[in-house]
Amino acid sequence: MRCCIDGLNLHPTSVHDAAVALDTVTDRLLAAGDRRAAFTDVYGIVTRAVAAQVERRDGMFLEPAWISRLAGRFCERYLETLGWYDRGAAQDCGAWHIAYASTASRFTPPVQNALLGFSAHINYDLIFGIHATIVEFGHGADRAMLARLKHDHDQINSLLRASVIEALARLAARHGCPLSAFFLETAPEVAVWVSMEMLSRWRERVWDDVLALLAARGGSERAALSRGIERRSTRIAQMLALPSLHQAPHTALRLLSRAA
Repeated sequence: MRCCIDGLNLHPTSVHDAAVALDTVTDRLLAAGDRRAAFTDVYGIVTRAVAAQVERRDGMFLEPAWISRLAGRFCERYLETLGWYDRGAAQDCGAWHIAYASTASRFTPPVQNALLGFSAHINYDLIFGIHATIVEFGHGADRAMLARLKHDHDQINSLLRASVIEALARLAARHGCPLSAFFLETAPEVAVWVSMEMLSRWRERVWDDVLALLAARGGSERAALSRGIERRSTRIAQMLALPSLHQAPHTALRLLSRAA
């Protein structure tokens, strides 16, 4: 069977490379009726929004080259997890194991698949992606530059907020998600608020973890931090994977609030 990443650039170095890869993967997964498409479809919306800002001279980012490189590395990590899944290999963190396991069930709504993908990608992958990109650019000891990078990290929250309604509409229309349709029709403002409470808290914690990794004294301390990050990301995924999330919309909103 053809792997969904066959022939792709598996090492994207920019946000534009990432957008091309994600669009291609989404098209292939949709054509195959593969439930993993829910996450890649929504992930692509946010990535294209980042690309649009990177291209603008008056865009929101202070360090657009850094953000673009981070987006490429972030996508590279996701493609790695896709490859492991298609080869039947184990994931290297519990959050991705849970996220991919959810896509194997026809009872899991697409919005839950998408949330589990974002949970693993933010609460685990993003921490190490930001850390590696800061180190690559030589900014680890530059407090002034770290403040600029934190500004750009926070700006992504604005793009996420602006993407929530489009993401729900995409999940409802292209993936037949009843929960997404319900939220759009009855409580779009609540859905945006809950989503951003969750995502913004996750992302604030991400930056704290990045700073901890930068300050770590030696490999053993970094390894201990990494183990803690893996355990926490797995616990969040376990909560998001609770069966009751797809049983009633109001129950789903309460669980999402707790997962924040």
